[in-house]
Order: sequence, then structure tokens, then C-alpha cells
Amino acid sequence: MNLLEAAIMGAAYTIVFLYFIGEKIIKVDFSGLLKRNWKSTKCKKMLAQWKGPWQGTNLQGEIRSAFNMVLLPLGKADKGFLPARMDMTFRRRIEQQIGLLERQKLCREIRLIDVVPLPKNSFRHWNDDGREWRESVLQCSALERLLPKEGGSPVHVVYRKNAYLRLLQSRHIRNCDRKEKRESYYANQTTINCPSCGAEVKLKSQQTVCPYCGGVIQCEFYDWQTEVFEVYEQMGDELLRVLQLLLWGALQYVCLFLCLWLIKDTQISLAAGVGAAVLVLAAAIAVFSISYGKQEKLEKEIVRYSENYLRTCINEALYPDGNYPDLMDYSVGTIRLKRVVNTEEITRITAQVYISETYLPQGRKPYTRKYKRTLVLQRARYPQRRKRDGKFFTERECPSCGANFVPDENHCCSYCGYSLQVDNTKWVMQTNKEQKRYKIYERNKSCI
Repeated sequence: MNLLEAAIMGAAYTIVFLYFIGEKIIKVDFSGLLKRNWKSTKCKKMLAQWKGPWQGTNLQGEIRSAFNMVLLPLGKADKGFLPARMDMTFRRRIEQQIGLLERQKLCREIRLIDVVPLPKNSFRHWNDDGREWRESVLQCSALERLLPKEGGSPVHVVYRKNAYLRLLQSRHIRNCDRKEKRESYYANQTTINCPSCGAEVKLKSQQTVCPYCGGVIQCEFYDWQTEVFEVYEQMGDELLRVLQLLLWGALQYVCLFLCLWLIKDTQISLAAGVGAAVLVLAAAIAVFSISYGKQEKLEKEIVRYSENYLRTCINEALYPDGNYPDLMDYSVGTIRLKRVVNTEEITRITAQVYISETYLPQGRKPYTRKYKRTLVLQRARYPQRRKRDGKFFTERECPSCGANFVPDENHCCSYCGYSLQVDNTKWVMQTNKEQKRYKIYERNKSCI
């Protein structure tokens, strides 16, 4: 079979395969052509919202309040609207962003429409790292604008048709409560024993007055603190299936074309082409599975490994002071472990980190820079082992309840149960000279 015939026949068989497969897995939807789904129509509706971004939505009140803790300070560009309980790293990011907006006399407004909460109008809960976590994801269409505070036309406008808003929060779990494994620890926490007289007091707000002794009880320990807030656009499920089907069709066409051109027998060439495409696809899946399994194996080699805490340490190491004039926002995304080396005292890891930075230059539109970087970090191998040298027991303020930190037998705050992180739990990034020395040592070690 000549070149032209092989190309035509390969294309014909590929189109037939794609048609029969696509008919079963792809649902054709023409609702995007309706006027109510046009970009101009949705933007007009969002700009007409005078009661806030939740106008016309049946969103659960707790989810709405959690998102407002971030959307309101950004919309007003005022640090005074920030809640009291926030993760320190996240607070530094938000304060830096608000500070940059204040210097340029701008505010960041985010309006939403067609909000669909995932999962069904509730949080997703789990327990990890001695904390209770909850996450909420909103699927919607979003209009993000940078507006001058004095009024006027927007400086920058971004419309996201398939937008997602993700909010991640956590709260500490008392050491005494960790003995009993539960799905949710403080969801139904309505009463507490007064620390002054011991009476049982019903909690009604963050600050409650004991009716027996008049003591003021602060119950901020049970409040959620925000860890992550993201606004991004993601490809729809149907479009993703179409792209996957087209990729499979391209692979199928190449295999069929080569087999039809090189093999004279048509039936044998068709069978060989389909078989070759299946083998290539299976090989790609196998490589992905091996890579995923390698990541899990490396994570198990690290004692008390926590990706959330590692991401926090990387944020602190890459942006120690936050004095970047044009940097509006930054985040550490996917972390891929490349190597783990354990000694008797320390654990040293090599990780590939994907970083995203958003800049807002004076008088220019914001832009985003994404890149990956390989880092070498180290930490004590057994961070739960603490030296009783007196430094850990010095009097300090508890970062959770604010009381003088007097640790109990489990090295936790005797008042609220917060576990104080010590220095040997923190991942420390090596400098360039240390990284070069470590790489030379590893190279010489492998040669031996």
C-alpha cells in the first residue's frame, strides 16, 4: 500500500473509532450557545449584584462566612477586616497582597454567579497532622476586577467561565482528644468547663461570660483558621474527555498509518496498528503508576511526614521577609520528592517544587510567572524527640489561646492543648553552597 492510500485509510478507520467511542463517553451540550450563558450576559448579572457575590445563591451560611473572611478584606483592601484566626504563612501572604493594593490605591473585587458548592453544599472533613481539616470548593463563573478606591474604570478585568474557588481551613485537636479517633472532634462543641470555677457553661459566641463566677471565657480555640484560598479556572469534564479522545485518536492514526504503509496484508496491518496503540497507552499508564508508587515509597521513608507542613516551611524559606515591591501573591503548588537520605540524626530530601508568583507593577497589568525549582531541605529524623535542656520550657505566649505557655507532660499547652512546634520539626532549606556540596558528595558516593 502506497503512502497516500495508507494515510487515507488510516484516517478513515480512526474517525470511525472516534465516533463510536465518543458517542458513548461524551455528552454533547449546546447550552453554552444560549444567551443566558453568554459572557456579556453573565457579566451584566454579576455587575448588578448589589447585595454581594452571594446574591441569589442557596449557599450554606457557614461556607459563605468562611469565604467572606478572605473576599471582604481583598474587596476593601483593608487589613482591619482580616479575622483573628489565620495561618501565619497565609496571613503574611494576604497582608502583603493588601499592602500592595493599598500602596497603589486599588482593591481586588471578585464577583460570582451560578455557584455550585462541591461537595453538596457542605465541607469535606478529614483529620491529619494532629489537626482537623475542612475544605470547600465552589464551581462557578467569576469576574475578578482591580478597581481604584476613589472610583473609576477597572484597571484589570479577568473573566473565568469555569472558575473554582477553593478554601482550606484547619483547627488544632487537643492532645487528650486525639486518643479517641473521630471523624469530627468539635462540630457539636456547645459546652465547656469554666477554667475559673469549673462550672459547665454553654458557648454562644467567641467570648462568653460565666454566669456563676463572672469569668470571661475565650473560646477561639474552636475557631477554624484559614490555610489556603485559591481562585483558578479548570477545564470542564466534557472538554477534558474530548481532548483525551483526540489524543488517543492521534496515537491510533500514527500506529495505523505506519502499519498500513509497512505491512502489505490489510487485516494484519489493522490488527497490528490497534495493538500497537493499546501497547503504547498501556506503557504510558505503567510509567505513571510507577512514578506515583515511587512518591508513596519516598514519603514512607520520612518519619512523621506532612506535605502541608513541608509546604509551609518552603513558603517561609523562599519568602522570609515578604519585602517584594511588585509581588502581589505567591504559592507553592505540587511537591515531588526526588530523593530521601536518612542518617542517625537528620533526614535530607531533594524535592522539585512548582511555584506560582503574581506580580502587580505600578501602572501595569498583573502577570503570573510559573516555574519549577529543585530544593534540598533537611530536618531532624525523629522530630518528636525533644531535648530537656530548659529552652523548650521557657515561659512564652501560647500561639493558640494567648495564655502563658506552661507545657504539660505531653509538651502541650496546659490550658488549650495546643502542641508547640519545636525547631527540630522544621524543614530548613540548604544554601546554594551546601546544595552543591551535597550533590558532589552524592555523585562521589554513587561512583564508589
